Amino acid sequence: MSLAASLAAALPDEPRWLETRAMLASGHAHVTGGETVESGFVVRVAHGAVSAVAVVGQPPPEAIAGAVAGTTELTPVLAQTADAAYVERALRLGGGDWTRERAILHRRDPSASCIAPAGHVRLLSRADSLEHLPAGLRHEITHAQNFAAVGAVIVDHCPVSFCYPVWTSERFWDVSIDTLEEHRGRSLGVGAVCFMIDLMQRTGREPVWGALELNRPSLRLGAKLGFKPMGEIVVFSRGGWVFLSGGFAGA
Repeated sequence: MSLAASLAAALPDEPRWLETRAMLASGHAHVTGGETVESGFVVRVAHGAVSAVAVVGQPPPEAIAGAVAGTTELTPVLAQTADAAYVERALRLGGGDWTRERAILHRRDPSASCIAPAGHVRLLSRADSLEHLPAGLRHEITHAQNFAAVGAVIVDHCPVSFCYPVWTSERFWDVSIDTLEEHRGRSLGVGAVCFMIDLMQRTGREPVWGALELNRPSLRLGAKLGFKPMGEIVVFSRGGWVFLSGGFAGA
């Protein structure tokens, strides 16, 4: 078993470790700073359009600084709340204008209803044109199709709202959702999420809704869909961050 695989197995399959475990299991993880959960380590994935760093425990500061060296400013650094102050000091030692934010994690109440409008939501196909999307969102969705199923709400034969699992573990998937600005306020995003919840449930996976503490629209939408707060992680960034970067901030 590789080091990345053994570290993934050592972390519990819980929402707060979802991104970290998925990064370790991706086949593209670069691990530095330690070789056990107890010693702490840093995992970095920079493959194709995906760019992210996660810190587990309190590895040497130089390992944290080294992991972010050369990454785009759109690359987020994830840490657990108990380690956030240590990680923040290490990042600032390496330079850069870092912002610290709380990401509130939610799990869905299984009794909540979620019904996608019939006939308007389906899987996005390679035959669907994305030329009407803004450059950032087009970049994100195009690359998401390389590793995940993407649910889409279709209006006038055009996909206008999207939902897909940006990270997955054995039990969970991380909800990514976006709707074209001119189509917002019509609950189309609800249809996209409900469609993907049903699809992913067939694989035995439960959705996790992560929203930054100050992102009130995302928090309200999560609550509308039956998601309830159950934990948090900390995200450090040097700008508007996205997991699928490659030069665009499209989320």
